[in-house]
Amino acid sequence: MLRHITSPCLLLAAQLSAQTPICVLQGIGEASSYAGASLTTSGIVTVIHPGLGGFFIEDPDCDTDAATSNGLFVYCPGSGSVQPGQWVHVLGTVQEYGGSTEISVLPQNITVIGSGAVTPTDIELPFDQLDLRERYEGMLVHFPQVLMVTDNDHWYDYGELTLAPARPWEPTDVIDPNDADPEGTTSTGASNVTTIDAAIDHDGRSTIKLDDGSSDSYPEPLPLLGPEGTLRCGSTISGLTGAWHQAFGDYTLEPMGAVALEHALRPMPPVIGGDVRISAFNTHNYWSTLGGFGAANADELLRQRTKLVAALFAMDADAYVLCEVEKNDEAQTQLLDALNNLYGGPEFVGISTNVGFGTKSVILYRSSRLTPWGPLDWLYNSTFERAHISQAFTVNGSGARFLLSAVHPKSKVCSNAEGADADQGDGQGCYNQRRRDQALALSAHWADLRAYTGIEAQLIVGDFNSFTQEDPLDILRAAGLQDLVPADDAHYSFRFGGAIGALDHAFATPAMAAAVSGARPWAINADEPPALDYPDAYIDMYQPNAYRSSDHDPVLVGVNTGVLGIGTGPGGASAVVFTTGADGTTATWSAAVPFRVQVLDALGRRMYDTGYISSGAVRSGPDLATGAYIWRCMDRSGAVIGTGKWVVR
Repeated sequence: MLRHITSPCLLLAAQLSAQTPICVLQGIGEASSYAGASLTTSGIVTVIHPGLGGFFIEDPDCDTDAATSNGLFVYCPGSGSVQPGQWVHVLGTVQEYGGSTEISVLPQNITVIGSGAVTPTDIELPFDQLDLRERYEGMLVHFPQVLMVTDNDHWYDYGELTLAPARPWEPTDVIDPNDADPEGTTSTGASNVTTIDAAIDHDGRSTIKLDDGSSDSYPEPLPLLGPEGTLRCGSTISGLTGAWHQAFGDYTLEPMGAVALEHALRPMPPVIGGDVRISAFNTHNYWSTLGGFGAANADELLRQRTKLVAALFAMDADAYVLCEVEKNDEAQTQLLDALNNLYGGPEFVGISTNVGFGTKSVILYRSSRLTPWGPLDWLYNSTFERAHISQAFTVNGSGARFLLSAVHPKSKVCSNAEGADADQGDGQGCYNQRRRDQALALSAHWADLRAYTGIEAQLIVGDFNSFTQEDPLDILRAAGLQDLVPADDAHYSFRFGGAIGALDHAFATPAMAAAVSGARPWAINADEPPALDYPDAYIDMYQPNAYRSSDHDPVLVGVNTGVLGIGTGPGGASAVVFTTGADGTTATWSAAVPFRVQVLDALGRRMYDTGYISSGAVRSGPDLATGAYIWRCMDRSGAVIGTGKWVVR
């Protein structure tokens, strides 16, 4: 039981003279010089925190030195009768715990000697220096700014949120590492990296953590849960006041009273116009094989598929480019069948290739609106982890044609990265050199494809694994491709460590860009807490809807197809006719112009080359092992006039 004394004057004079003021106890620096000492101190109770096993006290008149804290955490489990506003005298042992200076006391060594009030100390973010945070440890502080939720990854398990005055962006989404002017297209060098470093430093000084006032893991009920059953990044808090505390090396605000949070609401699909809509969507490893990269069991797989298809159905696009689908037939078929079931019939058809490693990209198209024109094209060799596919489409009814290409280069994950592929400290992460090489190869391949088909309108979408100002995208821009999504506050599709940026993009040739009516991401995933995902561990939070169906936001593009032209490739004068023999081991190519034939294996190695021949036909039966091969025909200028797949049985 606490002892009460009606006036501090009644406290023994010896006790008053012997006590150590909080500001002296705290001192300057991370740790107290009094650690391990048994002493007395006093202050006004500000915030009670049963979860931490104690309460905060502050002596607002301790001293006038801004470098020393006037607040302290009192560790005293069982001190439930302590109330805010009481002036208490405590006797205990000073200790450092989790980076915080505190005093550990027994309930009988707490004496109420009066009452008082503490005016919170205002803090404006960003801090001038990170080490200035220490001077407020244990004190009652107030943030006059409106603060925004920038990270909710630990909301479900620890009740924590990360806040900042504004959302931090991935530096290389807005700052070019090698061009002071973000419109520049230089793709090597590091002349502007100091600007990136400054942005990282600023963002680090701008963020704080907000605790839920409990030390429980997986708190029930979830703090600040919104009406839509979520708590999205972008939500805002006004007038935040609480005790500034350090725990496990990080600084956290323990709130005083109710937190006034205004929830960011879930958006509807963006309005993009056009008579054909196209969506690019990273499925976050949709694998039909259980226990690997995707779902661990059949129930998880069903929940994952339900959410993904709900998102596809809500976007109601005419073509979808899906990344991170398992490289087999079953995963693609599962998604396709589930989507068609929602439409009540065979609305969509899927095309892809199983060439490549691990995952693949898939195109689903609405057959009543689009018809493939020519065979599926892909690029895959030792430069790539997976095949990059392209398909020419005719718009039914009008005859307009365009090329749709999927992109999914090497990720930033640093496994086995070395040499030029290691993190160069320029903000672009690991394997940036490999992504540069892939961008160069794809640019050349797409140019050949446009020349062969005669289709100048090409839309290129997917998960580029590069933020907006990074080198691989500069290579694409230097090749004449245009970024379609406006560079505004909605230009993000991914969140990592609280920072947002665009990894998912839509690029187009000028002929295609002229037909685009709009291009926007749909913020259904990056802002949502991971706890709304499909795993069994989050079953109590599961919602069978589009929100948190992946970790990437989809990007939608609207196209006015009346602006598009007609291609003049396959079927024209320079078309290549390819046939295989009945036994599957021979093949014949013919064209109306002089041409040569090359046969490549799945790794892009040249297995057969005829050299140039006159117009007519060439028959071949090379000694090739059973398997799938790629053939291509080129005219005298080196332009590809035909390409396809040859399966040797």
